[in-house]
Amino acid sequence: MSETLEEKVESKKSKSFVKKALKFGWNVGVAAASATLSYSLVGISGPLTGIAFAAGSAILNTMKKNPDKKSRGLEGLINDFSAGSLAGIAGVYGYDLAAQYFQPGIARALFGIGVANPTFTASYMASDYIIKNDFNPIGIGKYFKDNYWPVLKDTTLWLGLPVAATINGMGIPATLNGLDLRGYPTILFADIFYRMRTGLTQSKIAANSSYSLAQHPA
Repeated sequence: MSETLEEKVESKKSKSFVKKALKFGWNVGVAAASATLSYSLVGISGPLTGIAFAAGSAILNTMKKNPDKKSRGLEGLINDFSAGSLAGIAGVYGYDLAAQYFQPGIARALFGIGVANPTFTASYMASDYIIKNDFNPIGIGKYFKDNYWPVLKDTTLWLGLPVAATINGMGIPATLNGLDLRGYPTILFADIFYRMRTGLTQSKIAANSSYSLAQHPA
């Protein structure tokens, strides 16, 4: 007995719902794993980076200025949290090295900006691309070619300089119930504005390039 048209439609809807539910569950699982890994390696700084990046994307979405279609909606923000959490690992390790090997001053700041900052940028872009393309690396070379240098400039200005100031003891002083937050407010706000600025920069790239963040392969 053949299916009626209504049964076929309902069947397609059911399959679509199940597919979306499984995809959402997978993204939540990746986010949980990313947060757990980053927290285990660098403490709260890892997940905080993820929260800040998701917040920056949420603001861009509200402004209707987000060029990255895969950063829109709840699923997109979850992916941004995952990518930010993983990138936070590289960021914390890089700036910890700067603080470990250099006394406060220009050398520490230059190491942070010239070494830790480019490493963080590459880590963030790679994490973002891989996660939003379901761990398919095809096309990542072209993506880096089109986006790395513009994003690095934004990273240096909006994130590298504030963090360099923070690791030199010039971050926003803040305590909570006697707990020293060690410059976290400075870095958190810098992460949010960095994600927003990067999105706006990539809007321009998307308008002038045949391949950019807004055009990840499906």
